[in-house]
This record gives sequence, structure tokens and C-alpha cells, in this order.
Amino acid sequence: MKKKPLFTTILVFIFIIVFTSCGKKTDDTEKNIDYLKNLDSYSCNINMKIENDKQTINYTGKQFYDKRYGYRFELDKNRLMVYKDNKILVKDLQSGLKYDTEKDFDSLFKLSFIGEYIGMIYTNEVVKNSLKKIGNEEYQVVHLDIPGNNKNISKAELYIDKHNSLPKYVIIYDSKGKKKIDVEYSDFKANPELQKDLFEIT
Repeated sequence: MKKKPLFTTILVFIFIIVFTSCGKKTDDTEKNIDYLKNLDSYSCNINMKIENDKQTINYTGKQFYDKRYGYRFELDKNRLMVYKDNKILVKDLQSGLKYDTEKDFDSLFKLSFIGEYIGMIYTNEVVKNSLKKIGNEEYQVVHLDIPGNNKNISKAELYIDKHNSLPKYVIIYDSKGKKKIDVEYSDFKANPELQKDLFEIT
């Protein structure tokens, strides 16, 4: 008869550990996403690799974001793009040519902005999360459906470093699950003080 209370106690102890662990995972998941949602500004370097059946194209650049002013994207030292008010202001740094276009016209480079995925987190009905270890680092992976009818850019995975809540990778897949775009972020600075004129084309 004495074994039964002992067994019950052990069972209760196991349940406590399991539920505590699950609660912690949920809290970490929400903490990381909330951290990104609440960024007022950021700057970072990016490496972007685009794959198709014929070739792989690599881009490098630097991004700036400020919730008051929009995005600035310095692309390969050849092009400067400023995204604000549903417009893209573009300057060709080689020729000096300047023009603007609708934000919706760009279905590619805007997918390198973290803010695009924050928007998807709000609009996706179900946001799935998983954990993945790469080398010695552990990441929370946020799985998202990309809105629209483009079969080449159907789903995205946002990798968030569990240690510091900063984004590290975005991987985009087509509707068949084949990897199409790979973005890596480095030197990510959260909430730097950015000046308004940085988001102007001169």
C-alpha cells in the first residue's frame, strides 16, 4: 500500500516538470517574437542568395529601418532604395539616375526585410514554431505562409537566435518545398539612433 502514494507523487512530479517546460518554451517563443515586433529601428548587413533552375545569384547589402521613416537598402554599392509611403525611391549609384515605383512592384528584395515577416506573424492564422540547432547555436524557427499567388515564393522560415532574440536567417521556399531564397543577417544592431535624412534620396 505504501508504493501507491510514492508512485502518485512521482507521477505528479513528472507532470509538473513537463508542464513547466512547455510553459517556458511558449514564453521564450513569444518573448523572441515580441522583441522583434517592438523594435523601433535596426541596421544590419545582409547576404542574399537567389536560386533558380539556371543559376544562383548573390547579393550583398546594408539595411536600415526606422518605424518613423521606413527602410533604406544599400544594394551591392550599385543601387540605393528607400521604401516608404507605399513607394520605392531608387537611385542608381553608377549613373546617378533617380526614379520611384510602387512598393508592390518589388516582390523580391522586400522579402529580405524583417518587418515583412513581423507583418506575416500578425496576418497568418496559425504561426508554427520549431527549434533547430546549427553548430553550437540554437534557433527558434518561425514558419510562415507568404501571401499572394506567386508559387516561387510560397513559404518562409525566420530563424531567431534564442540567445539574443535577433534574426539570423530567412529561408524562402516555393510551393513544392524547394529552397529559392536564402538571406543571412550579420552585425545586427537593435534600436540605433537613425537620422531622417538617411531615408531621403539626394
